[in-house]
Amino acid sequence: MNVILTVSESKRLIAKGVAAHAAVRRALQKGHVVVCKGTTNAYVAEELLGTSIKRTDYVTGHTLPTKRRGAAGLSASLPDLVFKDGVVLENVTRTGVVDDLGPGDVFIKGANALNYDRQQAALLIGHPTGGTIGAAIGVLIAR
Repeated sequence: MNVILTVSESKRLIAKGVAAHAAVRRALQKGHVVVCKGTTNAYVAEELLGTSIKRTDYVTGHTLPTKRRGAAGLSASLPDLVFKDGVVLENVTRTGVVDDLGPGDVFIKGANALNYDRQQAALLIGHPTGGTIGAAIGVLIAR
């Protein structure tokens, strides 16, 4: 039997899997869970919060094919989602909390590129200082 999912159905399925992952569940009980902004992570945010959000407001940018340029109606107006022991922290950013992260904490960053030949997800980095992952990767790997 074949199943065909829409893009939004696929993102919802990914989000449900992420929210149910043992490492995420553990960190929600005791530790940090950081959900970086992105189109798929907007669905992850909904699953972890148990409520709907305006998903286009949980996206900082977008990558489109060359022939598909133009405004996408996206904004980053929703605050970053950072949990500590299951509670959403107010006024804490995804990059501002990095120094507080340790073993067992979860930093959820979505992919925005695919290498079809190698079947790998990846990150395109367009920001001059590496963007979100550039600000976090050293600490995340070291800890």
